[in-house]
Amino acid sequence: MSIKSNAIVIRDETTTNANTAVRVGGNLVEIADQLVVLETEKLRKAEHNIVSASTTQTINLSTTISINIIRVLNPGLTLTLQLPTNPVENQICEFTTLTNTVTLIVGTGGSFSVDPTYAGAPTAGFKATYVYHIEDTAWYLMG
Repeated sequence: MSIKSNAIVIRDETTTNANTAVRVGGNLVEIADQLVVLETEKLRKAEHNIVSASTTQTINLSTTISINIIRVLNPGLTLTLQLPTNPVENQICEFTTLTNTVTLIVGTGGSFSVDPTYAGAPTAGFKATYVYHIEDTAWYLMG
């Protein structure tokens, strides 16, 4: 049984003296053990998509992986970043540029808006995170 189902059995017990210290205490120990596990810092892993750009081009950011790393191999490129065109509610799309200064245009090729849109020349290490809100059919900048 799960911790929750054990707690429900204890809560709903109608037999006198059925909820012994062993029974209730055992469930409390299970809860405490789970809290310890949740508090323990774990190694964080993140799937990511790496795109290397050596020429001016349009890059379609991944539709299945949230983190997109763009390796800008040559300075002075103009890259148009296309956010996923069939996003789902609360989908996160992050991107960062590495190595060289680049002109970026965050565009829309789907039936959604990007708020705010971005066009500029960030230096290496620039990053942005957008989240999709289905009700407004819009990608919003989060950071």
